[in-house]
Amino acid sequence: MRSVSLAALLLLLPCATADAAAIASHRAIYDLKLIRAGEKSTISSVEGRLAFELQGSACEGWTVNFREVNEFQPADGSSRIDDTQSTAFESSDGLEMQFSQKEFIDSKKQSDSRIKVSRPSKDAEGRAEIMGDEAKPFTVPAGAFLPIQHQSKLMDKARAGETRDISLVYDGSYGAATYRAITFIGQRKDAGANARDKANSEVAPLLAMPSWPLSISFYPTTGADQDTPAYQVSFDLYENGVVTGLVLDYGDYVLGGELKKLDLLKTAPCP
Repeated sequence: MRSVSLAALLLLLPCATADAAAIASHRAIYDLKLIRAGEKSTISSVEGRLAFELQGSACEGWTVNFREVNEFQPADGSSRIDDTQSTAFESSDGLEMQFSQKEFIDSKKQSDSRIKVSRPSKDAEGRAEIMGDEAKPFTVPAGAFLPIQHQSKLMDKARAGETRDISLVYDGSYGAATYRAITFIGQRKDAGANARDKANSEVAPLLAMPSWPLSISFYPTTGADQDTPAYQVSFDLYENGVVTGLVLDYGDYVLGGELKKLDLLKTAPCP
């Protein structure tokens, strides 16, 4: 999930402010496979793995490490291995973000980007630049949510019983692009009621918590086709921010992600 908030990624997550949902530090690994290909897609199979690590708290900020590696097998020809790696830091006040990303195809580097964002307040326009041999400045629109901000907002809405959210989101994974994220939040599942997860021993630490099914569509905010989502993600979101039942829809193809390994990490309490 190019950031999953998961946003994305990213998409997209135990210490928190009094009015925010708690986001647990954790490390999660998902096995990926092709569950659907479009009529015009040339892909016959995909096998991959997504690794996601979040550490931090509402007092010290959050660091997110992400890696997604997929082997694409076309109907004709040789397979291709895509490898995306990123690291992000988001300050606890939502005013600063640093993001770096590298992309490889068959072990050959295709891109290497570093981005820095700062803004005087969470509702203000942000000053940003893509760093390199020549810095490329750009702005992040006023009111845009950074990834952890966005996930905290969705968790708060889910716990309050709300069913829909529309937010501007900036996560850095697509350069200067900001997306309009439309989220639908399904009915709360009580602790232990997620039938699919009961069969997965890695999910055992989560079964004492409620969860909510979420679906997020990310729409471009520039260009001619702003009514078609660039990509979509869906998943079950547990009360501590851990995700299961991952589905990544990139338009031409859709990947499913099964949680294969989960480590809940210790976080120092806020002073």
